[in-house]
Amino acid sequence: MRHFALLLLLFAFGLTLPACAQKATTKTQKVKIKKGKSSQKPVAATKPAAEETPVITFERTPCFGTCPAFTMQVFADGRVLYEGRHGVPFVGKKELKISPAAVTDLLRQAKESHFDQFAAQYTQHTTDLPSTVIGVKQANGQLKVVRVEEGEPENVRQLVTYFGHQLDPLVQTTAADR
Repeated sequence: MRHFALLLLLFAFGLTLPACAQKATTKTQKVKIKKGKSSQKPVAATKPAAEETPVITFERTPCFGTCPAFTMQVFADGRVLYEGRHGVPFVGKKELKISPAAVTDLLRQAKESHFDQFAAQYTQHTTDLPSTVIGVKQANGQLKVVRVEEGEPENVRQLVTYFGHQLDPLVQTTAADR
């Protein structure tokens, strides 16, 4: 009899739990509007803020050897979300920091190189070469991504080299921060 009562209580608790959870989520989803500003429209809670989307992505892909493989997402405020995958001193995820001025400089270099006119891919189909993949947020808010392996024109090579000189040292920084 005691087990039956306990089972009945657990069943009743299980039925009330989803209702409690639903009340909690509806409270957090409400949008506050300041009094006296009737022309103000509520902002959708699901739209990410500009600071939450990367302005630059930088990736080195693996090869059949010991090439470093990692990704970086660079934000306008200087935050860098790093994920080491293979052949790097730190494998895993880590948040790093560069100066906002360095981010601005990277974006300026991309603009001066006419990144928006780059082809989506530069390759000659060699199977064991690593790639460098760069994404830059465009004026329309979209992230344009370019994959570079080989056969790229000089202006593309120069930009890839510049990005590498600025961002590759962060990979070594992650090893010192363990």
